[in-house]
Order: sequence, then C-alpha cells, then structure tokens
Amino acid sequence: MRLALLAASVLSLAACATTPTDHGSRSRLLYIAGTKVPCTNGVMKTECLQYRETPKDAWQINYAPVEGLDWKAGNEYLVKITEVHAKNVPADASPVTWHVDKIVEQHPVP
Repeated sequence: MRLALLAASVLSLAACATTPTDHGSRSRLLYIAGTKVPCTNGVMKTECLQYRETPKDAWQINYAPVEGLDWKAGNEYLVKITEVHAKNVPADASPVTWHVDKIVEQHPVP
C-alpha cells in the first residue's frame, strides 16, 4: 500500500514539474555547402549557410543558428546534428537551433 501511495505521489509531482524550454528535438544528417548565400534574417541582411539532406537535393538556406560548427569557406561538410525546437522564443529569434553532434566528413570543394 505504501508503495502505491509513493508511486502516486511521484507521478503527481512529475506532472506538476515545470517543462523545459525545449519543445522537441530530432537528429538529422545534413550536407553543409562550402559557400554562404545572401539572405534576410528578419530585417537584417546577412549571409546564410546552405544545406541539403542528400547529395542530389537542391541546396536550401538555413536561417537557424548552428552551434558547434567552425565553418570554413571552401569546405563542404557532412554533419550529424540535433535540431532543437524551442517554445516561447522572442519574435526576432529562430525557434530552431542546430547542435552539431559530429562532423562525419569534411572536404574541400573544387
């Protein structure tokens, strides 16, 4: 009986716990281009990384911050990332952040 009450108490407390700012995440394997392209992130003009999921896909513009990648122009990367979706972000911030878990490949592009 005590075990059942203890289990119920723990579950009740767990349900009342505050939720983290991360709304969810997923792992992805992405190619990162060796060149950046002009883009507009909100009202600010900047240069953005390009990515694709397979070598045959068209390059897409990445507006999300990339943490853990020391990107160098002229190098193409294959990286394993964790894509984190946050909630309650400011209007001028991206709700998505990429965390590089591993650089699988890095090579110069001709």
